[in-house]
Amino acid sequence: MATGFFYGKGINLVIMKANTVEHQIFDHKRWKRKIFAKLLRKKSFRKRFFQSDFFFQQMMEYSPIPCQPLASLACCEQLVFENFLSRNGNLSPYEVMAICALIQERKPQNLLEIGTFDGNTTLQMALNAPEKALVHTIDLPPGNVQTMQPVLKSDLQFIYDEKKQRRKFEETKVAHKVRQHFGDSTAYDFAKFTENGPLDLIFIDGGHSYECVKSDTENALRVVADHGCILWHDFTPHFGGVFQFLCELSKKLQLVHIEGTNLVYYSP
Repeated sequence: MATGFFYGKGINLVIMKANTVEHQIFDHKRWKRKIFAKLLRKKSFRKRFFQSDFFFQQMMEYSPIPCQPLASLACCEQLVFENFLSRNGNLSPYEVMAICALIQERKPQNLLEIGTFDGNTTLQMALNAPEKALVHTIDLPPGNVQTMQPVLKSDLQFIYDEKKQRRKFEETKVAHKVRQHFGDSTAYDFAKFTENGPLDLIFIDGGHSYECVKSDTENALRVVADHGCILWHDFTPHFGGVFQFLCELSKKLQLVHIEGTNLVYYSP
């Protein structure tokens, strides 16, 4: 355990004494573990520690999902972006680039996005998909939070976001390539997405509870094509349900964490 985490004056004083008292030689790693275990018994310390950047960094470092650079999965040349102004609730520019690079690389004809929000990612997906491709995207009806599976409180701000009512792909040159669905993805009939055949690419960014991502994934695995792929967003300890589920899923499927993003990739 890195000593840099212990900021308290009392802890620093104890560490200093441990190095000098009676010139004894201490097993510092063992000693620090004992001190740390004692501190974890305090509720206030536990709350701060398990919400610290240090803890999250350690969780990511020891994740069972291997990390690979985007370049090992797809080429990033000649990507097309329009009306891209990222705001809270959107993917980072690099994450959008990663998804679009995979779309141009794999040339999927039938795509699905779970979690439309303001349609920013939807628009970029449609711009980079083949001309005859169809991008299905599903979101909860405006103002509706009635879902079969529990929704995180942190998701409510995006469910009630009024700015998202005008989707970015509307009235664009690729609007004809997008089919908007409204409903609870955890209770929706996924057969509606496969009228033209199995799905070649699925992007999961809906509810962030363990139950929601589990349900969306199970449905996605039933309709993804043999040559298709699935992407998940928010693979980070900040979204514990997503992080836990994908770590568990990695024991069954060969998942890849795309370096520099919160995206996880899988291809059967």
